[in-house]
Amino acid sequence: MDIRYEPIVMPRSKKYGNNYWSAKGPKVGMREVVLYSDLEFDHWLLVETNPHVKIYCEQPLEISFVWEEKLHSSIFDMWICYEDNSQYFIEVKYESELQPHHRNIQRTTRQINAQSQWCQENGFGYSVITDKTIRNSFINLENRLKVLSEIRGRERPFFLDKVLKQITKKKQTIETLFVNHFHDMSVSDVLRACFWLFYEGKIESNINNVIWSTQSEVNRI
Repeated sequence: MDIRYEPIVMPRSKKYGNNYWSAKGPKVGMREVVLYSDLEFDHWLLVETNPHVKIYCEQPLEISFVWEEKLHSSIFDMWICYEDNSQYFIEVKYESELQPHHRNIQRTTRQINAQSQWCQENGFGYSVITDKTIRNSFINLENRLKVLSEIRGRERPFFLDKVLKQITKKKQTIETLFVNHFHDMSVSDVLRACFWLFYEGKIESNINNVIWSTQSEVNRI
């Protein structure tokens, strides 16, 4: 199944204007990615820096549905296609919006039920992802932003394979990696290589606990 979507451009109304984000996405050919809330931006960081994601599209599709004899519509927050070609539509919500006492719970429930049913009928996966998952580690988000800032719009360094050869299954700090193996390179180049190797899914790091630095630990996946 080879499906591609184009983002639906939404007006910068009062509802969205205070939380409008735009960024360049490497996985989507460096086109401008537009997000309409801080939480959607944080979710996008996780998607764009996930090596298992092949391509994605924000605000990809609007569906119509009937509820209590009235016609309604809903736009998914994101469509994701993974490397194994599985495809999911995503709705991003704050955890508080899903609580029974929330003032918009009926509208939220109606939206989620309609989206879930549409995905089931059309053979797509569906997930509601909340801030509880997206923001379980602000250090993780900060680190992924650093990775993205490094690789976005830049050529892949020629020395990545050289650095990767010295990274093993055993955890080691980037400083140790540099001192033991790379006297002919700068420590900043070794750190930059680790950013790229992490983005490509070839190494992992303790990014949930430590801000990227020479003290970060890396190991081969």
